[in-house]
Amino acid sequence: MILYHMSQTLKPGDVLTPDYQECARLCEPFIQALEYGEGCFYGMVLNAKYTYVLLNRYHLREWSDYAKWATEGAFEFIRRREYPQSVSRLNCHYFYADLADSVRLYQDDWGEETEEERAKVRLFEVELDDEHPDRRDMSVYDAAYEAMSERQDVRTVFDCARRYFSGGHGPGPVWETLSARRAVAVRDISRALPGRGDKTIRF
Repeated sequence: MILYHMSQTLKPGDVLTPDYQECARLCEPFIQALEYGEGCFYGMVLNAKYTYVLLNRYHLREWSDYAKWATEGAFEFIRRREYPQSVSRLNCHYFYADLADSVRLYQDDWGEETEEERAKVRLFEVELDDEHPDRRDMSVYDAAYEAMSERQDVRTVFDCARRYFSGGHGPGPVWETLSARRAVAVRDISRALPGRGDKTIRF
């Protein structure tokens, strides 16, 4: 199965590594807190929120995004308890089946960055050894992240997690493909990204 994947480190022929940046360990304490109860989780979120403010002051914001790690932790908590058959977001690869969605994600994530930073991002065709990967609506996850970031609303995050892992979607779904199976980068097609020259992919 051919899908699309963005990376700053891949080269054609590389085998993708799940959780390449080892972000799962940033989420695990939030999962453990939920196992003790929502009160414990909420206390940890507030502590992490303080750490976020502190680290942001010293320009270390990227790795201090408490809302992201808390949201991922809550999603994994629900998945383990209610949807164990679903692929874990903490130990998988993320792909897009539609090239237009890949370009849209690039614009959303990298549109405000410098030209130098944008140039580091490469778009690949990837051969995935999985005929039945999970297909989930990224906009449902985004709604959960917003609820955590703006209101620390764990109940809404739980509801979003259940909709996400059950295959539900919002009014304007952005479908992402999740799989932990073997995947190989087969072709660099970065010219399809805005500002990279010819946007027409020729086969």
